[in-house]
Amino acid sequence: HQAFRPEQDDSDFLLAGQTNLMSYAEMSDVQKLRQLFDAFNRKRDILHLLDQSLGAQGMQVFIGEESGYEVLDECSVVTAPYETDGRVVGVLGVIGPTRMAYDRVIPMVDVTARLLGAALNQGK
Repeated sequence: HQAFRPEQDDSDFLLAGQTNLMSYAEMSDVQKLRQLFDAFNRKRDILHLLDQSLGAQGMQVFIGEESGYEVLDECSVVTAPYETDGRVVGVLGVIGPTRMAYDRVIPMVDVTARLLGAALNQGK
């Protein structure tokens, strides 16, 4: 909920690698890609989707229209929450084309979220 407060700085949301989406044929429509990048810049819709994952048990996979956001209709989103001291403190997610290699991406997101949580716990 803190991420939606207007006085928050950009440290509540880290986005990287979005230009990698341009290498997929499914994302070759410049207008759709522009809309997606605009959504990244506005970040509110993306944060709302990630916020849904905060309360979920484990991994979440949104394929195409399942996200509820038209701009993500051609994409899939794989998310996993990460914890410190048994409390969910954030969500890690990957956005890609609907034909992404789920068999590789899902375990990668899961393991990365677990490692992030473990690293945060060790830092205490």
